[in-house]
Amino acid sequence: MNTGRERLAGPASDRSRLVIGIQGPTGVGKTEVGVALARLLGTMIISCDSMQVYAGFPVLTNQPRGLEHASHLHELVGCVDAGRSLSAGEYAAMAKPLVDRELASCSWALVVGGSGLYMRAVLAPLATAKAMDLQQREVLETRAEHEGIDSLYQQLTELDPEAAWCIDRRNARRVVRALEVVLGGHGLWSGRGDLWSPSYYHPTMIVGLVTDRGLLAGRILARAERMFDEGAGEEVRRFREERGERDTKPGGPGICSAIGYGEIVRLLHAELDRAGAVEEIAAATRRYARRQLTWLRKVRDAVMIDVRGRDPEQVAEEILALAALRASRGSL
Repeated sequence: MNTGRERLAGPASDRSRLVIGIQGPTGVGKTEVGVALARLLGTMIISCDSMQVYAGFPVLTNQPRGLEHASHLHELVGCVDAGRSLSAGEYAAMAKPLVDRELASCSWALVVGGSGLYMRAVLAPLATAKAMDLQQREVLETRAEHEGIDSLYQQLTELDPEAAWCIDRRNARRVVRALEVVLGGHGLWSGRGDLWSPSYYHPTMIVGLVTDRGLLAGRILARAERMFDEGAGEEVRRFREERGERDTKPGGPGICSAIGYGEIVRLLHAELDRAGAVEEIAAATRRYARRQLTWLRKVRDAVMIDVRGRDPEQVAEEILALAALRASRGSL
């Protein structure tokens, strides 16, 4: 396959290096655009998805599969044990060497995914957190276990509504950490300037893909239907059989916090039928997509591209033109 490396990359010393980060809501087509752009640039795609990183759940997490999505071009997909929580800092430790490698080899690095905090962590240093009260963290974690994470999420909503809007209520780890910041007197989690106006390690261009809300909702619903057709239920059933129901409760660590996981568990327990599960998964995904857009709109200097009515190759060509201009300016 001609990736285009000969056409565009050249020796790394020939021009300024540039990191391209592609973000956007679930269902907008980031993977397809990323694949088209990777082929033009001659790069690998460094996946930035907090759930696609887990092994054993290609359908539930919609991992790139097959020739259409060029799975062979992706890194950091299906490489972490599904029962383990992975923090943004841990993800960054895995991804940053890959960014540096791609920049050294062909001057470009391409990071694609919808996890805004994870992408933020790999592209620039996060401010060192102030010392936290470990006893308070234990109290919050105990509350989450006994009261349920919804109780903590409601408290976070009252104290820092913007943080609650940006954080998935299913992700107990992030809800606890955000509430810990607020209750510890360290200010609002959402008020951290370093989240939205970072000082990047390398010259960086963030691209946000957007589309019509109705079109996006249709794609999300179709994906929820496809999830069941392609075997997500079997992935969850097998995981719970292997690990035990006690250690695989919905809302728990790792994959247990994924959208769709809890709904499938309820389906397996006959608490939902398929139609109800699809509807709830689609609704949760739409809420997540809104949070992704909220995050993206706060990112300084993000380039927004409307993808409606355009094929991935056209969008990739536009990103390439913008990136080439940005890189040439950086070399002046």
